[in-house]
Amino acid sequence: MTRERMTEHELDAALADVGERLAYPRPTRLADAVRARLREPRAGRWWDALRSPRYAFAPILATLAVLALAVALANPDARAAAIQFLHVRGIDIFRAPSITTPVATAVPRATFAGALTTLDDARRGADFTVLAPTDPRLGAPDEVYRGKSPSGTHDVVTLVYTSRAGIPVSREAGVSALVVEFRGRVDESLFGKVAGAGTRIEDVTVNGGKGFWIEGEPHLFFYRDEAGNPQSETLRLAGNTLLWEQDGVTFRLEAQVSRDDALRIAASFR
Repeated sequence: MTRERMTEHELDAALADVGERLAYPRPTRLADAVRARLREPRAGRWWDALRSPRYAFAPILATLAVLALAVALANPDARAAAIQFLHVRGIDIFRAPSITTPVATAVPRATFAGALTTLDDARRGADFTVLAPTDPRLGAPDEVYRGKSPSGTHDVVTLVYTSRAGIPVSREAGVSALVVEFRGRVDESLFGKVAGAGTRIEDVTVNGGKGFWIEGEPHLFFYRDEAGNPQSETLRLAGNTLLWEQDGVTFRLEAQVSRDDALRIAASFR
């Protein structure tokens, strides 16, 4: 025997009747409001339409659409097929602008002591003979600074090489190479202040004079100025450094190059 389904109106009436027969300690206004609401005729709602047999497959179609989207996103080769499938089902796909892959933040440029000038002006104004490498790997400096040492006792000239092929740009300073020049002499007895667990110091000969190859990541080194007072200098690139004396001037070449390459560059100073 087939049992007929209750109509919505009949269901509402039955629920209202049951509600009136239930024993409840203290009737409340909420109960009255619910009964009144149940007796009211209802306007059609969008989810009521889904009860219609014509929408019986709506949940299935929604699931298939989600699966198709997942396939399209996960497999580029299936994107065209997924879009075609969804289009047939009445769903249009709009391509959003492609999301640009984040670019690594540029290395910040360090600042250098002194005023920005030219190589010719630095040579005319410094209290020592300023030299510069002529090795083609460096070429002419991109920037030149002339200033004073932290103690204010002598001039310091800095040659900056921002980017050079084959020489990595330093993460600390944002440049490929630095040349720093000033009056003073390297004091070997003070090098113990430089060496650390990851630093190696080697005696070398540069242009006939004494020099030191510092390999690793030292932070500073010490020297003596013209008056014989110990001074400290920061190594800006925290990498390989060649130090040497020449005619009463200390030269410092900082660049991530090998010892032999550094010696060849130093030999080209004119």
